[in-house]
Amino acid sequence: MNIVTTITLAGLLAALFFQQAQALEVDREVMPRITVAGRVISTLDNVDLDSKPARADEIDIDDSSLLLRFDKRLYTSGVAGAVLGFEDNEHTVEFHRVYAFLWDEGYEISIGRMDLRNSLITFPTIRDEDLLAVTHVGNASSNAEFDQLHAPMFTAKWFPGGGIQSASVWAGTRGNSAGLAAPDGFDSVGLGFVHEQAEHRRLVMRLTKAGVLLDRQKVATTAGDEWMNALIAGVEFNLNMNPASNWSAAFQAIHNAGIDGMTATDINSTVNAMANQARARSTALVASVRHTLRPNLLTRWQASMTVARKEYSDITDAAQWSIAPAVVCRIGQGTDLIAQYIHTGYDGALYGGGEDNVIQLGIAFSLETTFNNNIGERNSILNLEHGYLR
Repeated sequence: MNIVTTITLAGLLAALFFQQAQALEVDREVMPRITVAGRVISTLDNVDLDSKPARADEIDIDDSSLLLRFDKRLYTSGVAGAVLGFEDNEHTVEFHRVYAFLWDEGYEISIGRMDLRNSLITFPTIRDEDLLAVTHVGNASSNAEFDQLHAPMFTAKWFPGGGIQSASVWAGTRGNSAGLAAPDGFDSVGLGFVHEQAEHRRLVMRLTKAGVLLDRQKVATTAGDEWMNALIAGVEFNLNMNPASNWSAAFQAIHNAGIDGMTATDINSTVNAMANQARARSTALVASVRHTLRPNLLTRWQASMTVARKEYSDITDAAQWSIAPAVVCRIGQGTDLIAQYIHTGYDGALYGGGEDNVIQLGIAFSLETTFNNNIGERNSILNLEHGYLR
């Protein structure tokens, strides 16, 4: 009888241990939520440029991207995961987003390659680089367009009371071009405060976004490293409260204190014009108005106008201004016909004066789908990319 009892107890203990071990293995194999999203933007570009770098008429697929997000709930509260993003960048494929994240109701932490915090407002141009010189703080260590937008970063956001206001800090390393020295370690830091409505409330609240950011970049000069400071302020709001026929406007101002000693020769350099323009003291103003038609609350049309001006304070007769009207017609879910014209004029000390003209006609296709959806999300993952239509 004792032998039978011993064997029975041993079997029960073994079964219990096996179940616990199996439970641990099952926990490791819990399938994450998987989100797949992407956008292909293809345009026929008719180009007439006086500035540099030179461009030619082309089929442009820049800014086309594919995004993957994997995330799981944590044991107590919050969500952790990772985002991978691929982007077409001047006919090559780049990882423009590779980062891990952790968020809960009151905070959000991200580490990896992501967007620089060098712009606040998303304007209704077709691509984020269409007015790059005036909508973003430039990278003083690089002439590459990719490095003006993305970099390895650490960001931390705090949402007081879990609400729509956020305070944030960030630090990272901007990319640098060959031949341009860059400081060692973190060369980009900043902080900001932003008020932004949740996506589902953007059409029912007058003020949709407002904030201020301080972007600091360490620059390597012949006299040693120097910190460059830029202040960004912006606001976006509805002009009426009719979702079926919505009018909205947005403004952004950037004051870049730059570094001393930049000349007209520097900002017109045939090699380092983009980096030197980022180093020069400047003020950039951008404003836009958009009208979106949603018959039966289904988005079908958007017409917009964006105007911008940038002036280099320490250089006489060095300013540029742009106007960019755009039209988007949504012909199916995630499928848009797009048209845009960009005109940019220059004062005499910038590219010798003259003007640039670009006409773009094309098609954009966007998708987003989620598998094993068991997590609530603040916004669509496509909001990580430039949003030309709202």
